[in-house]
Amino acid sequence: FLIIMKNTSPHLPVMPEIIPLFLMTNRSGIYLDGTIGYGGHAELIISQLTKNGHLIGIDLDPYALEYTQSRLSKSKVPFSLFKSNYREFHLLLKKMGIGELNGILLDLGISSSQIDSKHRGFSFRYNSKLDMRFDPSSNLTAYKLINEINEKEISQILKEFGDEKYHKRIAQSIYKKCRAGKMETTQDLRFAVENVISGKFLNKSLARVFQAFRIKVNDELSSIKSFLSDSMSFLKKGGRIAIISFHSIEDRIIKQFFKSQSLTCVCAKEIPLCICKASPKLKIITKKVYFPSKSEIIKNPRSRSSKLRVAERI
Repeated sequence: FLIIMKNTSPHLPVMPEIIPLFLMTNRSGIYLDGTIGYGGHAELIISQLTKNGHLIGIDLDPYALEYTQSRLSKSKVPFSLFKSNYREFHLLLKKMGIGELNGILLDLGISSSQIDSKHRGFSFRYNSKLDMRFDPSSNLTAYKLINEINEKEISQILKEFGDEKYHKRIAQSIYKKCRAGKMETTQDLRFAVENVISGKFLNKSLARVFQAFRIKVNDELSSIKSFLSDSMSFLKKGGRIAIISFHSIEDRIIKQFFKSQSLTCVCAKEIPLCICKASPKLKIITKKVYFPSKSEIIKNPRSRSSKLRVAERI
């Protein structure tokens, strides 16, 4: 029986009804929300826990954590919030004396509040400083990154982290503005893209360019890989890991990791009989990637690109 709480958050969680149903295996268990943000999923998870349960939340955004602390403050279920990168969860658990988790959730999407913030530089719709940091105390901003690398490096970032088809011509335009000292704001970055991309391709290219630099500034892909690797040491047998991604690069990493951890044989194809005695660590619950419903996409258009994959520790 799922209790859906009224959501007054500045960010709507993706697939809110589905996440607890996929994730919850023990109502008195310990659950980790590695990207707790404004607490949308966390509130739903806590609503399913008994007083013996525990929710641990991590986020780099101090503004989101402050909101979530207030949001969850009336809960009778114990919870702990930490300002940190989710890749460091194992260090936090060790300090808390926690060796096992019953469930792990990651929502890799940027929050609506961050996108709509006019001063943090995440969106090409607003003119602001080139920031893009999830953690405001971090030294590396988008301004510093873009202005300190060469054209080839810019091109590689756009290709690797944005899957941008026109990465070379965009990189050339961006680098030209950097050399002229005209790359200080999100509007400058947008103009650099608009100089070489037009028509129906423009908005998608802008989204990919901003995404690529955001991922690089926050070292997001390395964080995902590190987190996945360490998660196997803490996820209890029968516990589940659920990850929501928003673009193909992230989803590919998650899919490949789940597959590698679920293999029953890793022998070379030339060997006719299995001799490896491989012991799989995961059972994939979502055989195919799970998408939000049409009704949810209508209510929350930003959920349309989300993908959910779930696996269980065995």
